[in-house]
Amino acid sequence: MSRRAVLAGAAGLLLTVVSPLPAAHADAPDDMPVDVWPECSSPASAYCLVSATTVPAGGSSTALTDVGLIPSVTTTESDTGTWLRWAVTDWAGQSPSVTGGQITLVINTGEFVPRFTNATAAGLRVTRATGPSGDHLLTVTGRATPVSWTTGDLAADCTAGLTCGDTDTMADQAGSGWRFEGRTQDLSGSDAAYESAMDGAFVATDAQARAELPTYDPGGGTSRFSLSAVGNPQVSADGAAVRNFLTVQLPTGYFTAAGTTASAAVNTGFDVVTAGSDGPVAQRVVATTSDGGVRLEVPDIGPGADLADVVVRHVASTVPMSAAAPGAPRAVTAIGAADSAQVTWQAPAADGGSAVTGYRVRAYGAVSGGTMVSSCEAVTSGCKVEDLTDGDAYFVAVSAVTVRGEGTPAGRVRVVAGVPVRGPVVGVPQQPVSSATPTPSPTPTPSVSPSITPSASPSASPSASPTPSAPAEAPSAPGSVKLTPGAGRLTVSWAASASNGGAPITGYTARAYLAASGGSPVAVCKTDASRRSCLLTGLDDGTRHYVLVTATNSAGTSTGGVRAAASTWGVPGRPRSADAVSPKKGRVTVTWQAPAANGGTPVTAYRAELSAKAGGPAKARCTAGASERSCRVTGLKAGSTLHVRVVALNAAGTSAAATGGRVKVHG
Repeated sequence: MSRRAVLAGAAGLLLTVVSPLPAAHADAPDDMPVDVWPECSSPASAYCLVSATTVPAGGSSTALTDVGLIPSVTTTESDTGTWLRWAVTDWAGQSPSVTGGQITLVINTGEFVPRFTNATAAGLRVTRATGPSGDHLLTVTGRATPVSWTTGDLAADCTAGLTCGDTDTMADQAGSGWRFEGRTQDLSGSDAAYESAMDGAFVATDAQARAELPTYDPGGGTSRFSLSAVGNPQVSADGAAVRNFLTVQLPTGYFTAAGTTASAAVNTGFDVVTAGSDGPVAQRVVATTSDGGVRLEVPDIGPGADLADVVVRHVASTVPMSAAAPGAPRAVTAIGAADSAQVTWQAPAADGGSAVTGYRVRAYGAVSGGTMVSSCEAVTSGCKVEDLTDGDAYFVAVSAVTVRGEGTPAGRVRVVAGVPVRGPVVGVPQQPVSSATPTPSPTPTPSVSPSITPSASPSASPSASPTPSAPAEAPSAPGSVKLTPGAGRLTVSWAASASNGGAPITGYTARAYLAASGGSPVAVCKTDASRRSCLLTGLDDGTRHYVLVTATNSAGTSTGGVRAAASTWGVPGRPRSADAVSPKKGRVTVTWQAPAANGGTPVTAYRAELSAKAGGPAKARCTAGASERSCRVTGLKAGSTLHVRVVALNAAGTSAAATGGRVKVHG
């Protein structure tokens, strides 16, 4: 589970979000499958899929397999414990009636209590009942949702909520399509307050990044529930800004703990705030009573690659339901220039209720879809897309940005680099453009005949001999370069060049090297002239990097800059002095000391694991917060001998394990 502290101020509001890990995680039921669950063979079967059906749009209930869809149920493990994973696959090529169908999965989870669900699905509803033999029955209903995710190098970091790249990160075709899947946990080992408040809760979204478990702070007043690091690759595989939805179910126990009821809470109202790098933004939300609790529907959020924390506040929302992302910019034009294209536009007709704060321009190699070739950003109505190849055709898209994120781009404009001809917008008529090469003016005739004696005034000079202007030079190097480290990334900021060399600066470039001088860059990020920061990604964790920032104008690129140095975050060192004792029957207490090094960012949690043999798969585990030095596992088999290991976690990942020998479980 992601561990972050978020401080966000808005209209005098200070939100502090703390994510305590579950205190301990006990062993899963002994007869629970370790991987794939079977279909139930009889009403008495447990740990199996009871039924999997769909009602296609305009049709009647039928088995998923009859329409070519494949249901599955498996057991998975993560840092937060044992999960029941359910999914429906094989969506490619399905008709709209199938992709829009209502799916129902019924799963017998035996003794495993399905308390919390984290899903990728639309219209989700999750309920739990008890079967005739006392087993738990989990029922999941909903529809598939289209997603725009990445399966490339950033996939793991994005899914984990560490980074989804920058504003130019695109989803890929392999990660795009329909999904109906989720994971359900029993919250075993969580403290009693957390388990009671979250029993029956679920989160559903089409965002790739989101925390595994929500944060619940019983002392949080009006702000008790939050979800960290929600986001997505910025741009879909088709080149559109990705917008996400979020559904949250808060169960009865949540409101009981708050001293209220679901109905009373709906009457008071809810405010849902996303807190990213640009500060907190209140979002549109619809709250209704559902299954004894409250269902919150947040239909449109746009954090994109700027991962945001989501905080639910028990106060009336002041956001109008008309609030939205900005519309597409108008009258987009592009003129080819040497290795570049100059793009201009007009503001969108509708800003969605929030002022436009900037624009993003991206050049592609195709009229739709295709690979992004280059980009620029601006706060006004024009910028220059560089690093193009003269003679090649490109298709340029422009989108507007507000505090609610990035809006739909305007239709792509065709432009040929190096050719000064304005390209047409697909489906939008453009004004004709005259040749970009003006007709030269005739050479002026001297007003004084050579046969006439010139004026005696010493200041007189022929009008045909103007003083030539000095040629432009490359700008000076940007100053005050600062590096802010992260996991596999560095945020670079700088001050503008002291001199532009006599020509406007068109952009800045930051390059990361592994040496203070020489070598080849291992990562590059670029911005237009209006910005003073960018994000270097794909860097090795725990490695010192040297970053050079340069400025460019029409005359060239700055020289003489000094490389700034910083290290990316690395995983912590292994915990010290790991040990374990078994003071009572079926119970083991594991202890440790903090590692000697935290990897550059604070340790957020510890995890202790018990296995039947050294280095073997964990049979049981417990977790603890950053300030704790012990955790406890219960429900173990008396008399068994288990091997102990402890790891530390931070934002960069998991440390090497510290081994604590063996412990015999008290009988």
